[in-house]
Amino acid sequence: MDNNSIEMAKQLPKETVTDLLEKLERGPAICSICSDPPEDAVVATCGHVFCYQCIHDSLAGDAHVCPYPLCGKKLSIRSVFTPAVLKLSILPKLEIDQKTSCSTVYDKTSLICDSSYISSKIREAVGILKSIVKTRAITMGDTTESISSEEAPVKARVFSQWIGMLDLMELSLNSNNIQFRRLDGAMCLNLREKGVNEFQTDPEVRVMLMSLKAGNLGLNMVAASHVIMLDPWWNPYAEDQAVDRAHRIGQTRPVTVSRFTVKDTVKDRILALQGIFDIDILTDSACN
Repeated sequence: MDNNSIEMAKQLPKETVTDLLEKLERGPAICSICSDPPEDAVVATCGHVFCYQCIHDSLAGDAHVCPYPLCGKKLSIRSVFTPAVLKLSILPKLEIDQKTSCSTVYDKTSLICDSSYISSKIREAVGILKSIVKTRAITMGDTTESISSEEAPVKARVFSQWIGMLDLMELSLNSNNIQFRRLDGAMCLNLREKGVNEFQTDPEVRVMLMSLKAGNLGLNMVAASHVIMLDPWWNPYAEDQAVDRAHRIGQTRPVTVSRFTVKDTVKDRILALQGIFDIDILTDSACN
């Protein structure tokens, strides 16, 4: 959690903080920087919502103004807030002390205090991961067999577009003593490289938690033969890019992909959009 951001948020009128929270919950259709639905959404003091990584990269350079068209308000990293920061900023001091004593995650972009909460989606995903950890190897015929200790262990990558979901997965993996590493847009380059290297080379690290945007670019992840998608992305080709990191030269096992969705929710609509997107692309290709 960024203490500087919390202190900045505390200086704002309570009505302003409430309004910013409403903007985050309501959410815009797209992030004005990447033109995608916001991943790990954050809101600036001017009220514009962005992906965490997009606005962080924008403000890390020479530009210190809001990148939203025609806004131009001066901004810094301290004046961009996650939902957790805004909520903590308006809590009474006693309540803040109680919440900050809870278990926090190392990326410090969100706070999960109710470690007893486990959704059915996370429970199912952890069940798959526990079976993977127990599996020594999977042959091309999809049968389990005993192998020598020199054989690389079976590993998995878990994707979500939400940092909060990765936080919850992190708590569940810790409680089940499953070693993992994490890769998301809030991490610096050195930590990303260290995490990827340890996942690739350490036989005890069996799971990599990844945000979809941070994990679908320029990575060779053949150490993993299982891919779990915790939530669908509206553009199926973003998911395909992420999955393809396991389908690189050097992969010796069949790659299994598991996608989770919840019936009668907005996820169903996203899956429908993915189907329309596929049809549109095929139609365009046929016309060309």
